[in-house]
Amino acid sequence: MKKILILSANPNNTSKLRLDEEVREIQAGLQRAKKREQFEIISRWAVRVDDLRRALLDYEPQIVHFSGHGSGSDGLALENNSGELQLVSTQSLARLFKLFKDKVECVLLNACYSEVQAEAIHQNIDYVIGMNRAVGDRAAIKFAIGFYDAIGAGRNYEDAFEFGCTSIDLEGIPESETPVLKSRNSNQDTIASTTSKQRIFISYKRNVEPDESVATQVYQELSQQHNVFIDQIILIGKRWAECIETELRNADFLIVFLSEQSVNSEMVQWEISLAVELAQRQGGKPVILPVRLAYQEAFPHPLSIYLNHINWAFWESPEDTSRLIEELRQAIHGGSLRVDQQAKTNLLKICVPEQLPRPTPFAQPVVLEMPSGTMKPESSFYVERNADTIALQTIVQQGVTIPIKGPRQVGKSSLLMRIIQAVRNAGKRVAYLDFQQLSTAVLNDEELFFRHFCFWISDVLELEDKVEEYFARNLTTIQRCDRYLQRHILKGLGHPLVLAMDEVDRVFDTKFRNDFFGMLRNWHNSRAYYPILDTLDLVLVTSTEPYQLIDDLNQSPFNVGQIIELEDFTPEQVAQLNGRHNSPFDNNTLQQLLRLLGGHPFLVRKALYLVASGQITPTELFTNATAASGPFGDHLRRLLSLLYDKQELIQGLLLVINQNICPDRQIFWRLQGSGLVRASGQSVLPRCQLYAEYFRENLHG
Repeated sequence: MKKILILSANPNNTSKLRLDEEVREIQAGLQRAKKREQFEIISRWAVRVDDLRRALLDYEPQIVHFSGHGSGSDGLALENNSGELQLVSTQSLARLFKLFKDKVECVLLNACYSEVQAEAIHQNIDYVIGMNRAVGDRAAIKFAIGFYDAIGAGRNYEDAFEFGCTSIDLEGIPESETPVLKSRNSNQDTIASTTSKQRIFISYKRNVEPDESVATQVYQELSQQHNVFIDQIILIGKRWAECIETELRNADFLIVFLSEQSVNSEMVQWEISLAVELAQRQGGKPVILPVRLAYQEAFPHPLSIYLNHINWAFWESPEDTSRLIEELRQAIHGGSLRVDQQAKTNLLKICVPEQLPRPTPFAQPVVLEMPSGTMKPESSFYVERNADTIALQTIVQQGVTIPIKGPRQVGKSSLLMRIIQAVRNAGKRVAYLDFQQLSTAVLNDEELFFRHFCFWISDVLELEDKVEEYFARNLTTIQRCDRYLQRHILKGLGHPLVLAMDEVDRVFDTKFRNDFFGMLRNWHNSRAYYPILDTLDLVLVTSTEPYQLIDDLNQSPFNVGQIIELEDFTPEQVAQLNGRHNSPFDNNTLQQLLRLLGGHPFLVRKALYLVASGQITPTELFTNATAASGPFGDHLRRLLSLLYDKQELIQGLLLVINQNICPDRQIFWRLQGSGLVRASGQSVLPRCQLYAEYFRENLHG
């Protein structure tokens, strides 16, 4: 009799799987099999690390079946004593199964991205099955049914594998290529998977042409040779968000389609930024392959940070599709995309940030402006608030510090651009430092960070790099950085300097945050003692509330100087912006818009643009507001993707939505900084009705 040991784990802080249904189907299939007396099923639920080891020792099974979550190279998800996630590494699993190589015949890892573990375990076990990508519940269950039906009928493991894949195929589920069999015949390895296949993630803006049609054609062609993921079949929810991130983490290539619409897509921007971050940690993978879809402009910020140094392919019309597919194939097999740096210079209409045009009067004819991220200073759709007046009056003075705080997408970076323009008009020099550009490696190393910070300022101001000279001195890192700024930068410049620092939130998660922000605070405090520091202005932009992160508030630069706290638009400002769009909303629908979006600057501008440009009617906008394919679907999906693995934030947001409370102040600050909630007296409310409706539908605690 062969023993089948079924091990299941679904930790509390992971998405819910239908594991009970999978086990029930396996048992039912074997009970009706003609050779059912030859098999014994042993099931173990909520498996911990010790449970795994003990079960193998106690039962000495011939078949080991694992159902649950996988995380690619990070390992398989078991549970700890509290029922939370505990990852077991690939190396540990391989070492464990080596001890049972004379007993275990087959291991089936029915979990996402478990091919990595299957490959390692296969070094000692003859037959191992894993999944080369995320696998849906239906596909996992159907594979198990087909596999054990064949085992119960007396078929061998290779046949059973094929029956499992066929079972998926017969159901019309497009995941029959996901399971991978590693098999060994006698002394020669025969792997029943095409290990030469590459994992490819396709990023594009859904429900937009030509983006969707070109992406679909590329997917259909490349899927014949490679494992290609495209977000067309995953349902929205926590499972969807997990799959997106896991697919990117395990991808070899990211093909991203960039059109006039998609360059402003929050979801596309997020996928690119995540790929860049992953590549820094994973030896260069995924490799980004950008494809411009009839788009010839310079990339907007922040895409310019990620893509300006990368070659890209160009598609202009459907006649280019076959050529594009062949070009992508060559790049995947080690070539490069054809549009190089020289061609970029000839093709793109490059906009030089240093040469900012002056603002255009609002009275001129309205030309609609697609809402994206940071607004240009001259935009006729920029709404001035009291904070603008205060900031612009302050920055022309000498020796000032301006912390700019506010939730995400409230207009902080746009205000910073107007400050920079005022600085240049006043004859000051400016060093604009966007901390989004900092790599993970720089943020993980204190000395490397401060060296880079000093070099960065020199480079932006086109001053001589003397970092090595100053950092060779027998001083602390902070002292070296301080001397570099005062004695080299400020003395060498000979003009007042504004350090304009955007997205400084990136430093809050580092071990040296207190040192860095304490240094900035010291520059502010020491202006009276060191006259040269009176020629230095500091402007810092943050979404995260720093009071919860900086240990000593006396060392914080965020509670001194002229503090600017940006808030959402008032109803009067929304009405003013509606007028600048030629009033696409009448009084009734404008009130409805305010109830839905409040004064959320980005969402209000997006709604006005879509209706004013004739892409959608007010009725359609309100009807489809929370739909995945609706006017705000891209924005909402990105927020959901950022929340999926942060259970404490999910629970906090659900408390706000259902009870208007958030007892944990740390959670409140994080949710507020993310732009999801706002304080209202003693209550905490969702930032807008749209967020309340969407997250009530799509988050489950």
